[in-house]
Amino acid sequence: MYCVIPIFKDPNLHPLHKNNGLSALWVQPDTPTKPFFIIEHHPDSDKFMEDYKWLDEEWIVTPDKKILNHFYEFKDVYDLNFVHWLETGKPFEKNISNNAIDFLSNKFYNVKKLNEIIPLCKHNEYCSDVNEVMNIPYTGENNDYMNNVIKAFTSIEKNGIKVSDDICDIFDIRVKKHISNGKLYSQYNLWTTTGRPSNSFGSVNFAALPPEKRKGFIAENDSLIEFDFDAYHLRLIADLVDYDFGKDSVHQHLADFYGSTYEESKQISFKLLYGGITKEIREKVPFFNKVHNYINKKWNEINTHNLVYTDIYRRKLLFENYEDMNRNKVFNYLIQAYETESNIKKILLIQDYLLGKKTKLVLYGYDSFLFDFANEDGVETLRDIKSILEENKHYTKSKMGLNYGEMEDITKRL
Repeated sequence: MYCVIPIFKDPNLHPLHKNNGLSALWVQPDTPTKPFFIIEHHPDSDKFMEDYKWLDEEWIVTPDKKILNHFYEFKDVYDLNFVHWLETGKPFEKNISNNAIDFLSNKFYNVKKLNEIIPLCKHNEYCSDVNEVMNIPYTGENNDYMNNVIKAFTSIEKNGIKVSDDICDIFDIRVKKHISNGKLYSQYNLWTTTGRPSNSFGSVNFAALPPEKRKGFIAENDSLIEFDFDAYHLRLIADLVDYDFGKDSVHQHLADFYGSTYEESKQISFKLLYGGITKEIREKVPFFNKVHNYINKKWNEINTHNLVYTDIYRRKLLFENYEDMNRNKVFNYLIQAYETESNIKKILLIQDYLLGKKTKLVLYGYDSFLFDFANEDGVETLRDIKSILEENKHYTKSKMGLNYGEMEDITKRL
């Protein structure tokens, strides 16, 4: 087994940026052998573009498999961040500093290809410290989840998303250096407390784009198509508690029980889900009676066994890893985990389906998926994507536009 840490030329640019690229791989065998570098390009070495594919025949551990994938997708790789997150429920915080690297990083922040200025001996010191701190044993537990979530989001990141000529006016000048061949690249943080990925890079928070910022993202092909789940959390909860809302509007379905308007129904449901379900509501609304029973069941499980398992990948949530745990917090974590795990399955199916087509998935937003659509792929491609997304009665609405901020509803056309 080898610990492999990629050192990209510019630590301040996305690994996929055209002006970035690999400088070296730091490699530490799991023997007393000293670590060594596989050099792509670094001024300290007279070696150039050394062979690295022999590692395909070895087991590899790395701090961030998704980042390594942006250089090369080795066959058997364990993500040490994932291992730590699986055991603790928290992302790994290295808190590792190297005085020389910190000094050079602060002094030459705007210098291109900073990691080629930093001497290899200092990279070796830093990587050795990372390896020592992250030397975490891995049993292979939840290997499918690790591989699938990383595969899904690696692919989305590699697609990038096209930006308009006035993107710097829409955001600010800091965005400029991150534009590569007319695109910005997102970066998903997979190991959050709930497992729901965050997504930001280069001063752009892709997971929370306000409407006025969205118009900065445009189609590289012919148009942008967004599929947005209708009442997604309520339908996901219905999956878990075995309740059928049918094809009709979820909010209207519940409004009929509440004796309220459609808009009031949204607010009432939200308060009940995250503020507590009263006895009156349990007796009046069958859906919420089932939700109440599910919450109590999971709360009893975590109190009895000190853990509870997520519903698709059977990932364990350990009681000890979460502060101030209560019924609603357990419920919220399980719903967000189910949302993410369900969406991973959908993303992988869509990615397989889109192989050989120009249409691509460019942005994931929890309850929405944004595609850069090519007309040559035909409208059947959109209908097939819709069918994949709507498995298990997760119904969607769809929009189309030349930019992400100005889109028209096309639900009835699909």
